[in-house]
Amino acid sequence: MIDLENMPMPELRTLRAQVEAEIRRRGSATQRLLRRVQKLAAEQGLSLNELLEIDGGDSRSATVSRSGASIKYRNPVNPSQGWTGHGRKPRWVIDYLANGGTIDKLAV
Repeated sequence: MIDLENMPMPELRTLRAQVEAEIRRRGSATQRLLRRVQKLAAEQGLSLNELLEIDGGDSRSATVSRSGASIKYRNPVNPSQGWTGHGRKPRWVIDYLANGGTIDKLAV
């Protein structure tokens, strides 16, 4: 662990510059990867959004949709999000309940 409290100001500035450069480098690597994935998807006639929808963004939700389980709860803020009531609660359900909402109000 780096002892920042006792580090002289010039060293702190140097460290900050190194950290910022690394953040930029990683961000640009992420952008390059995203462009490569978009290009590969386009070569197959898909948009990146279509590619993500194939898997549903979550292998568990793809399994649920194949099993034919019906949606029992719907997100009032984003009606495209639903939950069967089985398995782990989605983040939107957890947030809704934490803000004083009841599960009955989410029922379809």
